[in-house]
Amino acid sequence: MSQPEEENVSLDWFTSSQLEPTDTVSVLEAKTFISSVYQTLDEEIFDPAFKEEERDQQLQELLNTADTQANWSRAEITQQVSNELQKLSVSHLRLLDPVEGERLFRIFEQEPLPEETPEPAIAAEMRGDIGILRVESFIVPLITKAELDRAKAQLTQAKVILIDVRRNGGGYGSSVSYLVEDIIGPNKVLWRDRTREGLQMQEPYVFQGYFDDAVNLKAKAEIELGEQHPYIEWQTRSEAQIDPRPHFVLIDDQCGSACDLFAAVIKDHGTAQLLGIRTMGALLGGDAFRLNWPGYALIAPTMQVVSPKGHTIEGVGVPPDIEIPECANGGSQCLEKALEIVNAAGQ
Repeated sequence: MSQPEEENVSLDWFTSSQLEPTDTVSVLEAKTFISSVYQTLDEEIFDPAFKEEERDQQLQELLNTADTQANWSRAEITQQVSNELQKLSVSHLRLLDPVEGERLFRIFEQEPLPEETPEPAIAAEMRGDIGILRVESFIVPLITKAELDRAKAQLTQAKVILIDVRRNGGGYGSSVSYLVEDIIGPNKVLWRDRTREGLQMQEPYVFQGYFDDAVNLKAKAEIELGEQHPYIEWQTRSEAQIDPRPHFVLIDDQCGSACDLFAAVIKDHGTAQLLGIRTMGALLGGDAFRLNWPGYALIAPTMQVVSPKGHTIEGVGVPPDIEIPECANGGSQCLEKALEIVNAAGQ
């Protein structure tokens, strides 16, 4: 589901805001803002019945709280709402103020501040016969097909590939496509997603391939495809070539969203072994929507995503094939333990 063009959330929505977190607002204005948050969530969430009772209860409690004092600051109200939304334990549900919104959308729109210029999220190194491919994000431009190919080219002498996606918080699903296709091969199901319009549909639209990230149209193309087809099955390209080398994937509990999806694809197809600990389990597609305060927006979960075999990952995560307890809490010995397992498997 997408918004009308004039209501799209962009970087300008945040940077043009004149509102300050210290501004004082009346009880009525506080209640109006609270209601706008939950009305937006009700209208845009992928399934209207999903945690509906909890959402209604939260709204009433917040409205009651607003009556407990004569005035509020914007920061106080947004913190109250954010605290309640967090209790729902739903991924891609987040209230953005002008500062946080600007920071996030500068990444999405490739306009970082000079002091915040992001480093590429891909790196490669050799450890003996093992090629390690580190992928820290699936957000374009932090990851691109060109950068991924350059990193892979550094591992041509490797006999085994270890893909390290620890602490990868996600990004675009189609970025997953070009990382995983040489592991699972051509014409394979990657995942299925549907918006609320697709809940009653029996047969998905099938899309093979991925979008050209070189021209920064990935997000727009994914949104437009979702507008046209509310139920989509994503597949690898028919011309995809399998890399015959053994592959391992290192995961942890900070691997979420598109990283959850990557792990789920690997798990379902069984073409590589997952090492580490269970992933975050934060796999719903989201979109941003304007609220009634200029510069404030709500990221709402607008799309349900399931694995190739139809497994729900949201709130569950993806378990490893071989557990490495040292990977919990960002353990410093995680990678070394994983390398020991990979080395032992090759002997």
